[in-house]
Amino acid sequence: MSDLNVPYCLIFGHGAPLDHPALAGLALRDVTRMAHEPPSPSAVAPMLEPFLDPFVRNFLFGLERGAFDGAALIVVWRAGPGALHAFRYASELRRLGLLPDGPPLFLWSRADSTGGAAQAFDAEQTGRLTRALTGLQRGAVADRAGPLAALHTLQRDGAITGAEAFARHLAARETGTAHDLAPGTAARPGPRLALAGAPLGGDGLHRWLDAQGALVLDLQGPDAPQDPLLPDLLKTHRIDTLVWQVDPQDDLHGWRKPQIARDCAAAGVAFVDLGFVPSWPTPSDLPLSLPEPAA
Repeated sequence: MSDLNVPYCLIFGHGAPLDHPALAGLALRDVTRMAHEPPSPSAVAPMLEPFLDPFVRNFLFGLERGAFDGAALIVVWRAGPGALHAFRYASELRRLGLLPDGPPLFLWSRADSTGGAAQAFDAEQTGRLTRALTGLQRGAVADRAGPLAALHTLQRDGAITGAEAFARHLAARETGTAHDLAPGTAARPGPRLALAGAPLGGDGLHRWLDAQGALVLDLQGPDAPQDPLLPDLLKTHRIDTLVWQVDPQDDLHGWRKPQIARDCAAAGVAFVDLGFVPSWPTPSDLPLSLPEPAA
C-alpha cells in the first residue's frame, strides 16, 4: 500500500480483477495469499473443517487477529476458488460473535458467461460494488498492465529467477501497483520450465525449480496468464517441461490435470506431476531433483 493514510480497500479472491473500472484510482491491497497464524487461543480454529484451503484459513485468522481492521471495506471476489467459503464463514462467525466486527464484507460476483442476461447481471453487480465504495478517496489510476507485461517478458527471457518473479507479482497485488522492473538474478541455464496447478502462497517450490532449470512460465502465480491459452503459451515460451502440483486439500484444480497433460503431450512438452505440495512448501516437502516425466 503506497499510502495507508487514505481509506483503502482489501481484496480477497484468486484472480480478482484489480484493474476493473469500479476499482480505478482506489488504494487497494490484495490479501489473498497472505499468511496469518491463528491467535492462541483461537475461537475460530476449532470451527474450520479440514476441506477449507489454507488461503481461506489465513483470511479467517487475519480477521480474528484484527489484521484487516484498517480497511474501509473487504471485497471478496466470488469467482476465486474458496472465496465463497471465506465469505460465508466470515459472515457466520461474525454473527456468532467468534470474529470481531472489523471492516464490512462485500461479495462481488460476475457471470462466467456471455449474452444479454450475463451483461445485465454484471452491470448490476458493478453498480452494487460502486455504491459500496462510495466515499472512498480515488487518485490517479496506476498503470499495472504495462509493468506486469514487462515482468512477464523478463521471466520468459530468463532475465529473472522464478522465485524473484513470483515475489514481484505478489508484491504488485499486495500493494496494488507494479513498478520494479529492473532485471533480477538471471535464471539458471537448463530446461525451460513451466509451473501449473493450485495457487502457492510461498516461494519454496519456485526456489527448488530455479535449481532445476529456468522457470520461464508461472501459471499458478498472481496475475498469471489464463489456461485456455496454454497450447500457445507452451509454444511461445519454448517450454521443455511443465511441472504440476496441487494442495493436499485440493478438490478443484486437480480436475484440470488430464487436459493439461494432453496439451503438453500434443506440444511435445514433458509433464511432471509432483502430486500434493503444501501451499507454503519447504525443502522437506519436495524431492531431491525433478522426477522423470509421466509416460
